[in-house]
Amino acid sequence: MLVTGYALREAIKQWELRKDASNRVFDESLKIFPGEEKPHPSKLIEQYLAAEVAIAQLQTAQAQYNLLVTFDFEGRKITLCEAVKSLGGYSRVEKLWRTAAGGGKKDRYGYGDSNERDSTKIYAVQVVTPMQGVEQATVAARRASALRAGIATGNATTCDVALSPELLK
Repeated sequence: MLVTGYALREAIKQWELRKDASNRVFDESLKIFPGEEKPHPSKLIEQYLAAEVAIAQLQTAQAQYNLLVTFDFEGRKITLCEAVKSLGGYSRVEKLWRTAAGGGKKDRYGYGDSNERDSTKIYAVQVVTPMQGVEQATVAARRASALRAGIATGNATTCDVALSPELLK
């Protein structure tokens, strides 16, 4: 069946909503007052399990899709799967450089002022200047952004994966 990554993601969300709805109502269905109508617990369990199976099938199709779709990133072809798995690391590197650009943590009480002069003390020096940190953060941000753009474009690609059309409803 021809699908996009976005269609798979949305179908997974819909089935998770169905599963959560069955789960929420289950406990309340275990007891009933005379004259009250509630779905039978076994019916809710059937719905819950159907949703679990559908989610597993959709996630399998999503994994196949993520291995089929490729794009160029930094001069090499990578799969959507690799891009999704790498994005967190690229984002964390960007954050590390942004933190380094800030010059490190300041003591909240004002102790340990680096402007203090005392010939009997030895002070550590910054390895990375704030300007170098900003430059590296900018490079890291561009790389993470390029990866996000590739993922977005990749998810719009139509691919043929083994999937029952009923799962997308």
